[in-house]
Amino acid sequence: MKNKIYIRILTLFCVSLLLTGCLNDLFDQDSQTFDMEPQLEFRPQTDTFDEDEGTIEVLVQLIGPQRGSDISVAYSVNTGETDAVAGTHYSLVSSSPVTLAANSSAATVTIDLNGTTLDDGDVRTLVLTLDEGNEVTPAENLKNYTLTIEGLDGN
Repeated sequence: MKNKIYIRILTLFCVSLLLTGCLNDLFDQDSQTFDMEPQLEFRPQTDTFDEDEGTIEVLVQLIGPQRGSDISVAYSVNTGETDAVAGTHYSLVSSSPVTLAANSSAATVTIDLNGTTLDDGDVRTLVLTLDEGNEVTPAENLKNYTLTIEGLDGN
């Protein structure tokens, strides 16, 4: 009987020791310091809204450490990929460039959706692109924001 108790205690100890070692490896995290060149991105990269959504916002975000001075970031409508019409389907409330304030990581681009111009089921697309030549380079795979505008019933 005593041997069974010792075996169970030894087994429990060994299993505990094994799991403790695994958990340390699982949760061991090195310091994760961003050490690449800073870049810019739109966040999110895609959105879909009904045409009567009103005002929406998308972030221009700094990937990397914050700066001690303002960063001016130019963006433009990608006319090759946009079929939405400015003034008809949308209006850009925020003019380009936007400014990432010193010691911050993001600025907001504000877009108004103009409402009842699309028939039910019609879809228009607005694509914004972070321009090259900014103080900080846009990340190649994160530099576009695609807004899908959907028509509603009753228009």
